[in-house]
Amino acid sequence: MKKKILLLIIYMLFVSLMTEVVLPQSAQQSFCRSGLNILVLDHSTATDSIFVFLGNGCIVNDVNAVLTNINHTWLSDLRVYLRKGNTGSLIVNFVGGSGDNFINTVLDDSALIPLSSGTAPFTGTYKPSSPLAPFNGISTDGYWKMAVTDTGNSGDTGSLHAWCVRLTYTCPTGGIQTVEIPNSYMLYQNYPNPFNPVTKIKYGMPKNGYVKLTVYDELGKEVAVLVDGYRQANTYVEIFNATNLPSGVYYYKLETDGFSDTKKMVIIK
Repeated sequence: MKKKILLLIIYMLFVSLMTEVVLPQSAQQSFCRSGLNILVLDHSTATDSIFVFLGNGCIVNDVNAVLTNINHTWLSDLRVYLRKGNTGSLIVNFVGGSGDNFINTVLDDSALIPLSSGTAPFTGTYKPSSPLAPFNGISTDGYWKMAVTDTGNSGDTGSLHAWCVRLTYTCPTGGIQTVEIPNSYMLYQNYPNPFNPVTKIKYGMPKNGYVKLTVYDELGKEVAVLVDGYRQANTYVEIFNATNLPSGVYYYKLETDGFSDTKKMVIIK
């Protein structure tokens, strides 16, 4: 009887180990738009959006808005909103004065200095006019939109040149993780193809080593580096977001120890 009980305990312990849940890992990533020249005119709203696709049911833990470059001849006329679906926050509400531009301004709920207490040109980290906390708990994926509204009518104008949304997020995972080690180096055709604006690029490594995955335009100019570092033997899928790129033919190249391959993909907008 005691032997049976002992065997049962060993079996239950074995089952428990085999079904161990892998806890979600938190990560942070910035998604940016740059090289813009969106005019902010009297009594008008300038808008721009960033498309985020992480997949796997990723959930927002924290958000920072980065006003990389917004200039205006009378900044205190401005209100700036960040929106994602039905969630939004008034992150800038009538601060500054004449020509007080936003240059690399990070808006963070945990900052010690309120934006209203800042000084021109608002470079640094500040607490936003309204909290960014309402975004916590929503999906990372989809369009994040920034709207800059000029409420004045005195002829003061400006422009939105660059901004980012910095997401701290968790992607739930569970069960025993699968390792798929191919017999040889492989670079697969991206899917979907053609695409707009996101596609997936899959590649396989039969042994550990350095790997670089680069995207080029039709003229051979490098437009993105998706991977550049050491990887364990496995099969991987990388997400390529072409929001900032025009329609056209592009090439992606995999380089690793003694292996190189290039494939073509098409962006259609």
